[in-house]
Amino acid sequence: MSNNRQDNDLNRQTTALKAKPGRPSSFDREQAIEAAMQLFWKQGFLAVSATDLADAMRIRRSSFYHGFGSRETVFIEALQRYAAQAPDAPLREFPSGRPVIPALIAMLREVCRVRSLDKEARGCLVCNAVAELVGVDEALGPLLENAVIQRTAQFQRLLAQAVSQSELAPFTDEEAAAAGFTAFLIGLNTLSKVAREEQQLWAICRQFLKGLGVDDEHFADPV
Repeated sequence: MSNNRQDNDLNRQTTALKAKPGRPSSFDREQAIEAAMQLFWKQGFLAVSATDLADAMRIRRSSFYHGFGSRETVFIEALQRYAAQAPDAPLREFPSGRPVIPALIAMLREVCRVRSLDKEARGCLVCNAVAELVGVDEALGPLLENAVIQRTAQFQRLLAQAVSQSELAPFTDEEAAAAGFTAFLIGLNTLSKVAREEQQLWAICRQFLKGLGVDDEHFADPV
């Protein structure tokens, strides 16, 4: 089951925002984007200037503009990098016939683990960006809004597969459950800035999953 639309949207937006080709880059782009991602994750988008980015990426302002063109381009590439390593990344190419509920549980457990290990309690970069930019930034807001819509559609496909495989009750409202899953994840990632213990976060996830109709047998293995 393919779910590449969100990544394709990000790629198209990156291409549209990039500057015209300049001289060849003399810096490691991967390292630069990693540094930018960490800065955006900590401070958000609006508080970070082009100078802040160039300093964090350890490149000159001229290299910044030749290589990226704008803060928006850097931010989108940072989002792409973040998405590729996010806890839900394994769900984006999910084969038919594979059990869904264990994969969703594994994803939530990973969310709890990585959030508890983050000493800066930054939460989720994407969730932070949605709260900061949707309805505010004309370029990035719609992109982030679409990312949430696509994420919800992804969950709906997974939950429909779970129903068809008798992992969830046949009367499950897949559309409402998918929207609820997205809302829960946004809330969980936000709460993790305050509730930082893995076991505490996982207890919240268990209650949510039970409300979804997940059987106790799936919780046999401890975190």
